[in-house]
Amino acid sequence: MAALGAVVPLIFEAQLIRQKCPCDPGSVNSFDRSIIGKQDAVAGTVSHYIVALALAAPVTLDLADQGFNKSFVEDLMVFTESLAINTALSHVARYGVQRPRPVAYEATPPEIRAGEFLSFYSGHTATVFTGLSAASMTYGYRYGHKVWPWAVTFGAGFAESALRVAAGRHFYSDVIVGAVMGTAVGTLVPYFHRRHKGSRITLAPALGEPGVLLAWRKEF
Repeated sequence: MAALGAVVPLIFEAQLIRQKCPCDPGSVNSFDRSIIGKQDAVAGTVSHYIVALALAAPVTLDLADQGFNKSFVEDLMVFTESLAINTALSHVARYGVQRPRPVAYEATPPEIRAGEFLSFYSGHTATVFTGLSAASMTYGYRYGHKVWPWAVTFGAGFAESALRVAAGRHFYSDVIVGAVMGTAVGTLVPYFHRRHKGSRITLAPALGEPGVLLAWRKEF
């Protein structure tokens, strides 16, 4: 269900986005307003590479450490589940809030794509924090919790946040919330798997009302 929540909104993006512009910069809070006008294409490109590394490096290093065995498969499942839940939650927020990106406050209506109304919160930032937090938790459970995995997590996460802001793709508040949400998901999913061995965390549609439900169940 988490995977569906991550994929389905992308398919129906044009139908889900209802926001229109021109957008008034004066409607942006003073904390975020200074971001309007920033568009660094290089920063945007580098931010994509950091996301790719945050997804690929933990899996590659774990495979090199464990080999292709049951432990690696279990780690991969927890890692994948963390990312799926993170993406689903991010989509709930972004498609629900439909906050214009900084660039939307400069462009004229014909130039604004539906994806330019998905600023809150930063999916890139949340993904980096989720992936590396989940990897840090898994490493800690296996070898003992140490400082350096978390130093890498927050170093890469803060770099991603800065790059997304410099690229003009997100406001400060977008990356701050993305960092908090990503860290929470990346920490809690491995925690619940560890505490309740054989458990599974899922996202499912809420019956009779809008939104989704986060559920945990024990598997036997």
